[in-house]
Amino acid sequence: MDKPDWFLEISPAGRIPVLRDKSIGQEGIAGTIADSSAICVYLDRKFDAGLYGSTAFDAGRITWIEGYASSDLAGPLGMELFRPIMFPRFAGKESDLDTARKTWHEKLPKYFDYLEGALDGHEYFVGDQYSMADIAVGCQMTQLDLVAGTPDASRWPSLVAHTELMKTQPGIADNLATCAQMLGRILPEKVDLS
Repeated sequence: MDKPDWFLEISPAGRIPVLRDKSIGQEGIAGTIADSSAICVYLDRKFDAGLYGSTAFDAGRITWIEGYASSDLAGPLGMELFRPIMFPRFAGKESDLDTARKTWHEKLPKYFDYLEGALDGHEYFVGDQYSMADIAVGCQMTQLDLVAGTPDASRWPSLVAHTELMKTQPGIADNLATCAQMLGRILPEKVDLS
């Protein structure tokens, strides 16, 4: 969509979200951070949330998995599964299940394989503690679960267990309840992509 000049000034890539810390700047680019990953780092540091681990390696690994989830996984999951299912429904039409099924069967398994290996049987992705990596993957996987369920637990047991755990986390659970209520009016039950 067309974006106004003032927005392109603070987000030259034209993407959302953009955060403004008004204690730093009230207008223009002063006090703005564009990009969800950068915003997460800022908020973690500002509020000492501890979501990037306790070592330099942990921070790097968490940042990698967060980026993988928010770009590599989010692309096909959002654009080629969620959108074909939900966007036509928003317009009162039938979902494009052929595109969603193709994505489910042909594109997403390689991402699920990687994430299963990254978990390596652990509850969390890095350092056996909840981190931004878990939040990022959890957000993508719980979005998937809202519309189509989780992947095959016999093939990806750690990833499915992780998704179930993320659904119970404060903030994520509240958000999912709201999303389920909103989507439930348009998609009363999950789509079967088998």
